[in-house]
Amino acid sequence: MSEQTENSNEQTEVVKLPIWKHALEQMRLAGIEYGKTFTAEWFEEHLRTRRDTMSFGLSISEIRRELEWDGYYLSGRGQKGDQFVIMLPESNQDVMRGYSRSALDALKRGVILGTNTRLDSLTANDRRKHESLLEKLAFKLALCSKAGEALKALGKERADEMKQQKIQQHAKDS
Repeated sequence: MSEQTENSNEQTEVVKLPIWKHALEQMRLAGIEYGKTFTAEWFEEHLRTRRDTMSFGLSISEIRRELEWDGYYLSGRGQKGDQFVIMLPESNQDVMRGYSRSALDALKRGVILGTNTRLDSLTANDRRKHESLLEKLAFKLALCSKAGEALKALGKERADEMKQQKIQQHAKDS
């Protein structure tokens, strides 16, 4: 009977809800650093669900979002579902680039949908709301597109300046 009591005591650990917060707290206690891996089994244990469930995937997404506030990105890519890795800091720019592409794509899709919506099927009030939102999305899309072009131009200009400085430095050294 005492063995049963011990086992049931072990199983009654108090966890913070939602469960992903508890798992994140356990990750922090274990130490989070760039390059560190956490096995899928570790997450299954701390999330109290199997890796092939929607709950598992949603919890990993929440943990990933929270870790971004600390400058970490949790990735399962290339790990065959067996583990998750805190990506090295130099990999964060790839993730950032992906987020940027996704945001721009979402704006484009919003403008396409809004532009092609049949307005004659909307009430006057809904039509005003629709047109207002479409205008805002189109403006944001234009700003983002122009900003990207401007940044590329600045980058090229800066690269040209650095190239010119190297040429001048080489001429001085010769």
